[in-house]
Amino acid sequence: MKLLNVDVAIIGTGTAGMGAYRAAKKHTDNVAVIEASHYGTTCARVGCMPSKLLIAAAEAVHNVQSSSLFGISTGTIEIDGRAVMKRVQQERDRFVGFVLDSVESFPEKDRIIGFAKFIDDHTLIVEHDGAEETQINAKRIVIATGSETHIPDFLRVAGDRLLTNDTVFELDDLPESVAVFGPGVMDLS
Repeated sequence: MKLLNVDVAIIGTGTAGMGAYRAAKKHTDNVAVIEASHYGTTCARVGCMPSKLLIAAAEAVHNVQSSSLFGISTGTIEIDGRAVMKRVQQERDRFVGFVLDSVESFPEKDRIIGFAKFIDDHTLIVEHDGAEETQINAKRIVIATGSETHIPDFLRVAGDRLLTNDTVFELDDLPESVAVFGPGVMDLS
């Protein structure tokens, strides 16, 4: 087992984790940031940024449909769902690229990939692919793990028809219709 002693350990590399890392680095060089899966923010990868692109496409269609109110007539409106989703994915990937560039600018010695578990108030065990482990002793620990979609049992029967913010932006084409459940940030955007 690898042993690491740091002043600050930060769990998560989303917006809060990156902000905590930069703030901690102003006071000490002995900082570790831990990420369980991929670097990046919920906002850029599966949240507000790609959802706003879908909303912008819907608003563009609405504006064209409403243009007759201003004496402007248009022909038949055609929506190319594949083109809409391709643009969403390209822009999302561009946003994520900026985030990755930011996190990857952190010194490699400060970045740890693995799943962190608390042992006590100042000790973490980070599992790397279930085999290797790192013990981190930290004077301070910041939890910036972001969010995860909760799917109630009664919705699980939908199987692969159930989309979440983690899967909807991977669609090749716009669905014909959707129902949105939940009061979360994604549902309100």
